[in-house]
Amino acid sequence: MSSSITLPIGFDEATLQQFSTGLSDQQLLWLSGYFYGRAAGDAGSLPFSQTAAAAAPAADTATLTILFGSQTGNSKKAAGLVVDAARQRGLQVTVRDMNDYPTKELKNERQLLVVVSTQGEGDPPIAAEELHQFLLSNRAPRLPELRYAVLALGDKSYLQFCQTGFEFDQRLAELGAKRLVERVDCDVEFEAETKRWASQVLEVIAQSVAATAPVINQVSANVTRTPQPLLAARETELEERVEYTSHNPFAAELLEKIQLNGRGSAKETYHLEFSLAGSGIQYEAGDALMVQPVNQAQLVREVVLAGCLDTSAPVQLNGIELDLQAALTERLEISVLTRDVLERYAAVAPKHPKLREILADKTQLPAYLYGRDVADLLREFPVELSAQHLAAVLRPLPARAYSIASSLLAHPEEVHLTVGAVRYEAHGRRKHGACSAYQADMLTVGDTARVWVDRNEYFKLPQDSAADIIMVGAGTGIAPFRAFVEERAETNATGQNWLVFGNPHFTTDFLYQTEWQQHLKHGTLHRLDVAFSRDQQEKLYIQHRLLQQSRRVYDQLENGSYFYVCGDKNRMAADVRQALLTIVAQESGRNAEYAAEYVKQLRKQRRYLEDVY
Repeated sequence: MSSSITLPIGFDEATLQQFSTGLSDQQLLWLSGYFYGRAAGDAGSLPFSQTAAAAAPAADTATLTILFGSQTGNSKKAAGLVVDAARQRGLQVTVRDMNDYPTKELKNERQLLVVVSTQGEGDPPIAAEELHQFLLSNRAPRLPELRYAVLALGDKSYLQFCQTGFEFDQRLAELGAKRLVERVDCDVEFEAETKRWASQVLEVIAQSVAATAPVINQVSANVTRTPQPLLAARETELEERVEYTSHNPFAAELLEKIQLNGRGSAKETYHLEFSLAGSGIQYEAGDALMVQPVNQAQLVREVVLAGCLDTSAPVQLNGIELDLQAALTERLEISVLTRDVLERYAAVAPKHPKLREILADKTQLPAYLYGRDVADLLREFPVELSAQHLAAVLRPLPARAYSIASSLLAHPEEVHLTVGAVRYEAHGRRKHGACSAYQADMLTVGDTARVWVDRNEYFKLPQDSAADIIMVGAGTGIAPFRAFVEERAETNATGQNWLVFGNPHFTTDFLYQTEWQQHLKHGTLHRLDVAFSRDQQEKLYIQHRLLQQSRRVYDQLENGSYFYVCGDKNRMAADVRQALLTIVAQESGRNAEYAAEYVKQLRKQRRYLEDVY
């Protein structure tokens, strides 16, 4: 049986053949969807994911749904890696941000992948709070027809590592859903583990699903993927673009280093300016810069002495051989202790049952870990270890994230940081923060540091430049707000900028004072409230300033302002949140329940944004 196709006027087989020669199947599919979308409406202006979704025929049920719950964007990135893997298998997939996912749809899912992070000690990210609460409640439906898998992201330095992922996984099973594969828990470096998990779970799905349709990305929070380039020149351009990551950091030259605190201050805060010249690195206000430190020589010596080790002894790390001195200096975390390190050490130190007691007692464990480093552990629980055994016990030396304190528009090819040197006495020895002391003590102008950008998609300026913003920060929490104000000044944003800043003393700790005064003078900062806690007998903090301006805060929120908080998570951020609840209840004339729901909606709308640590 044959059929004929009537071509539109102006087209013939030769023209179409010439136009499509050299295009891959994926490129032809994309063009088909693109032009179909154009014919159906003005889809040419839509992102690729939406165009393709509009062009493709609707399926009765989605082959696969991916839900991600992210705080800083890592779970979203991980979800994107899974989408890429699914596309390569020809699977039809729908991707949703948990923040925008209606809980009532859960009962209709048939195949579900959950990618979710954990914040601090076991909390779900803001975007996942509502779904998490619903799932763990009595209102959650039975899900006997659902097949699912969970990828959990976390940080092993926290005791409740990947707790949110564990709770999603456990609860879905309790509701009758069947696991496609076992849950995988990822540490800070999640990309390789994500790809392995995606390959495993998609192989299971592919065995039971005859998926021939192209992937459809319906992404409520812009998890989009650019189609394959149609021009060779574009492909070359993409190939030549260098991506800087933990595996390929950029060597950024230190251009300037200034101590911001005045003489006599109890704090030690530095402003650092790094060159990005020649890198092509781009960042946005609100992003973070990852800095890879090296350990200080004195701490390395203390660890070697405590373990009775030879610095020249060879060790193998990920297939690379180097001596112990180099491994402890550049590759291994020795300035802090974490639960996973203690667990591995306990396994090679059976003669110390006290270690297992500490690990078994969840109330005792945090107290033991606090303020201790690897030298403390080796001294307190001595055991005969080889250099290789010690290397196997320790965790890789992770980079630290610092909120970027500059706008790329204001400082082309530069990135600025505000770094507070962490120094303290604990367990009879002087301690320091690995990365802050590295920058404070070891970097001088002209030196290079290994850096890359970590995008924080959930701490960004409003897309509407006319929207007002309220910025609340203490100490080094001022960093992203310097970037925000610079960015809005460069773009001539019309929205008003209000900064609330706190530190101990006006004379020694008013970070960037001259710059803020210039912004006030030029109208790029519209209001500045400061709280210097030690300048009067009764301590005064930023939450007190907010309460003093209660009516103004509430009115601005009612008029669409965005509320940003940056700084210490456990004290400052919690106190600011409580102050905001008080303000809403007081100024609205409603009760505490109303205030809690009001603030919850601000967070859900991403108008209450935190960058806390």
